[in-house]
Amino acid sequence: MPKMKDIPKSSKKYYEWFIGSYPESWHPTTLDFFYMFIASLLARQKKERSRGWLEDNLREDCSNLSDEDIRKYGDIYRHIRDFKKVFKSQTAKLIAKDEIEKSLDEARKKYNSRNKISGIE
Repeated sequence: MPKMKDIPKSSKKYYEWFIGSYPESWHPTTLDFFYMFIASLLARQKKERSRGWLEDNLREDCSNLSDEDIRKYGDIYRHIRDFKKVFKSQTAKLIAKDEIEKSLDEARKKYNSRNKISGIE
């Protein structure tokens, strides 16, 4: 039975599915379980867990995983976690604000041109 430390109860079953599917096999179904675990973890976590946290737990729970495999799973986890943060970044906020302003300008121009055509000004 996995000993995963500090895991939300809502993500535990997905972790167990992943661990039970022979993570060292890198089978597509195993990866599906891993992605389900990560998606559940990131959606429900109240605190951020590091790549090191995942790797430490994999070392504890998966004696058949090589250090290289553990690092690869850590890389995937970090990539997914960082990707999820993209839309919360300052850059994303500035881009979104710019896109909204462009949309509003286009709507204003369209509205004004309609009013000119219909003779309303």
